Amino acid sequence: MSENTSLIPRANQYGRPSFFEKVSIFFKLLLLPIVLVWTFVFKWSGRTRKRSVCDGRIRYVVTKFNIRQLQYLFGTTRGNYTTWCKQAKQEPQIESIGGDANLLWIGERRPEKVILYLHGGGFLLPPGVTNIAFFAHVVTKLRERGINASVAMLEYTLVPVAAFPTQLKQAVAAINHLMSLGVDPQDIQLAGDSAGANLILQVLAHLLHPLEYENVPPLSLPSPLKGACLISPWVDLSDIHGTLSSGNSTDMLTAGIIRDWGSQVLGPVPREYLGYIEANSAKDDWWKGVDAFADRVLVTAGREECLNNEIIRFKSVFETFHSHVNMQEHSGIHNDPFYAWELGESGGGAPDMIVDWLQAGFQEAAV
Repeated sequence: MSENTSLIPRANQYGRPSFFEKVSIFFKLLLLPIVLVWTFVFKWSGRTRKRSVCDGRIRYVVTKFNIRQLQYLFGTTRGNYTTWCKQAKQEPQIESIGGDANLLWIGERRPEKVILYLHGGGFLLPPGVTNIAFFAHVVTKLRERGINASVAMLEYTLVPVAAFPTQLKQAVAAINHLMSLGVDPQDIQLAGDSAGANLILQVLAHLLHPLEYENVPPLSLPSPLKGACLISPWVDLSDIHGTLSSGNSTDMLTAGIIRDWGSQVLGPVPREYLGYIEANSAKDDWWKGVDAFADRVLVTAGREECLNNEIIRFKSVFETFHSHVNMQEHSGIHNDPFYAWELGESGGGAPDMIVDWLQAGFQEAAV
C-alpha cells in the first residue's frame, strides 16, 4: 500500500502534511494554552468559562491549520470509532457494505430500529469521539424509554481521496444494506450534522431526481423513511447570499473557513449538479414531492452560527413541500448539541430535544 500511496500526489492524499507543515503544527500548538487562558479570563458573552474554553479551542485549531494538518491532527473515522470503543469497553462492530464504505455500529448491533448516522466534518474531517459518544447516549436514553434502537455510523470516504458523488453512493449503499437486513424504511431514521446533514439532503434529492452521474446506484424505498434529523445542515458551501459573516464573532467556524472548505468540496462538481450538494443553490421547486420519502424532518440551527440565516432560508423553502418540518433554533453555535451535551449544558434544550424527536418517530412507526 505504501508503494501505491507514494504515487499519489500529496494534495490527493488524506492527512499528509509536509515536514514544514508538521513543524508549523508544533509551534502553533505551543500557543494554544495561552489562547485558552485568555479565553478563560475574558470569556465570550453569554457562555460559561468552561464553554468559552471549549469553543475557543475548536475555533483556534480550525482557523490556524490547513486541511492536511487538521486531518493529521483529527485522525480517521475508523481510528476515532476505535478510540470510542475502547472508552466504552465495546468490541468494534464493523460491517462492510461495499464501495469502500462500512457501517460502524455504536452500541449493540440490532438491525430492527436503526438510526443511520452520517457524520459531519465538511466532507474533509472525521467525526469526533464526542459525536460518537453523543449517539451512544441517544441509544441509552431511547432504551430507558423502552425503545430498542441501534445506531449505525457510515464510514464514508473523505475529500480529497474521493469527491462527490462518492459519499452519496456510499449513503445509498448503507440504506440499501439496512433494507437487505430486513429493516423497513419506517424503522430507519437518518441523522446527520453539518456535512452529514448535507449528505442526507443529497439522498433525498437523489430520491426525487435520480442521479446517474458517475453511476450513482438507484434507491427504491418500499415506504418512506421515518425521519431525517438535520443538525446545523451545511446548506450553503459558497456563501451564495453573503450572509455567513453574521456569525463571525460568535461561531467556532468562521465564514472564511466555511467558504474555504466549501471550495474544496465543490471544486470538481459540475455546475448542473450543484443542487444535490448545495441545497440553497437549487431551483425553487427542487424539493417538490419530498414528503413521499421522509415522514418527518427535524432542522436545528444555532442563533450564533454563521449558517443560521441560510438554514432558516432552507427551512422556509423546504417546508413549502413538506408539512412535517420541525425547526428548532437554539441559543448556540454550529453543531451545538454535541458540545452542550459533552459539558452538561442544555444548549437551549437541543440535546434532549433530539432524543425526544427520535423517540417520537420510532413510537409512530410502532403504532
